[in-house]
Amino acid sequence: MNSAIFVHMDTTSNVVLTRGIHADDFHRGLIHRPNNLLLLNPASSEGEFETHTGLKIIRGNYAVEQFLQMLSRKKNTTDMRWIDFTDLTMVKELSALEISELLYLGHMKTHLHSPFFYKLQNNFVYFELDDDLLRVYYRYIEEFYRILAKKITAIIYQEVNDQRPFFRRKLIEVPTLPIDLVKELRELLKDGLAFNFPKAKLTSKAVEIPLYAIEEAGSRLNNQSLRQTEKVGTLTYLTKQAQWQLDIDPDWL
Repeated sequence: MNSAIFVHMDTTSNVVLTRGIHADDFHRGLIHRPNNLLLLNPASSEGEFETHTGLKIIRGNYAVEQFLQMLSRKKNTTDMRWIDFTDLTMVKELSALEISELLYLGHMKTHLHSPFFYKLQNNFVYFELDDDLLRVYYRYIEEFYRILAKKITAIIYQEVNDQRPFFRRKLIEVPTLPIDLVKELRELLKDGLAFNFPKAKLTSKAVEIPLYAIEEAGSRLNNQSLRQTEKVGTLTYLTKQAQWQLDIDPDWL
């Protein structure tokens, strides 16, 4: 089964660090589609040069969609960093201080003040990091819940259908993991949580995914390093009932 998915969420700044969620997952799960992008890597070969900031931009919904699709197809985009914006006119109104904050954000890949700029009206700041890590700031944190729900659903859909005999290849639909169920994991996600798919238990009745508490630094641990003592619950997909179920150890609530 797929590798473990790691999530660490900071609800103060609405930034989410993940492993196992990629550009294509982000692109497919978006509700608020970016209108324009300001690329935070000054050396980027993509986009057109914007004189006021000295950065490259991607303008218009169509160009942005093409750009995001391109990222989804690439295997190595570890230097990709961008922030979306609404109106180019307001980009040209950015002060020297605001531009310096943007440059800091792009260089350090973390915020100095708020990552959400009034003049840009941005919904995201996006960084692909080394070691399969993704850091994204979300204006609306529910956007991430949807992305995570769709990713987990896609993994279970693949696993459930891969287990069927060849002569019974009619694909089984899997309902999307309910957002309300993902929200119940909020406190665990804030401390760091791993969905350990390699250790999932598969039967004809259900798929049981063990959940492990793991600190941000632990995101660099491999799947074998997750210890049973860190298990905090189980996310289960009941195959026959086509239902999701979440069980959390009361000690972790």
